[in-house]
Amino acid sequence: MANNPLPGQLAAQAELAVNTLTQTDYQYTERIDAAAGIWDCDCNAFVGFVLEELAPSHYKLIPSETTQPRPRAFEYYDYFASRTGTTSGWHRINLLADARRGDILAWRFPAVEVGHDTGHVVYLAETPVAGDGGVFSVRVYDSANQPHFDDTRGPDTFASGVGSGILKFRVNAAGQPTAFQFGPGEAFVALAIAIGRAEPLSS
Repeated sequence: MANNPLPGQLAAQAELAVNTLTQTDYQYTERIDAAAGIWDCDCNAFVGFVLEELAPSHYKLIPSETTQPRPRAFEYYDYFASRTGTTSGWHRINLLADARRGDILAWRFPAVEVGHDTGHVVYLAETPVAGDGGVFSVRVYDSANQPHFDDTRGPDTFASGVGSGILKFRVNAAGQPTAFQFGPGEAFVALAIAIGRAEPLSS
C-alpha cells in the first residue's frame, strides 16, 4: 500500500466528511454540498461521491443501472466479487484480515427489488482486528440509517446519515467474511460480502 496512495486518500476524504458535518440525514434523494458539510444521502451516494471526486476513472469502472444516478451497493459487491487475478483499477481482497484503510466493502441482498435497499457499501477506516471467538471488528465510514458500534451518530449528534462506527464480522475457515453485525442489539446476518481496493490504472 506504500506504493499505492489512493486507498488512503479515499479514506482521508471520507474521514474529512465525517469530521466536518453540518447536516446529514440518511435519505435516497442525494443532497450533497461537501464544502458546506451537507451530506443528505444513502450509502452508495456517499461512497460514490467521494470516489468520483478523487478517482473518476475508478468510479466509472463500477457498473451502474441506466435508471439510477449512481452504482448501488449490490453493484459494488458484484464488481468486486467478479475480479480475478490482476485487474487494472481494482483488486479483490479475499481475506478480511488482509483488508486495509481505504478499501471498499460491500454486501448484497439475494434479491434486488425496485424501491428497496440492495445491500450496503462502506469505506474501511482501519485494518480489521480479530477478537474473541474469531469475530473481527473494523471501523468504517458510511451513510447509515442507524448507528453501528461506538458510532459518531447518536442522540447528541446526527441520528442517521454520514458517520463512523464499528461493524463486526464473522469469517469462514479460509478467513473470508461471511456475516456482519450492524450495531448494538442486532443479530449477525449472513450475506455475500466482497472487498475491493483501488489500484493504479494500467497505462
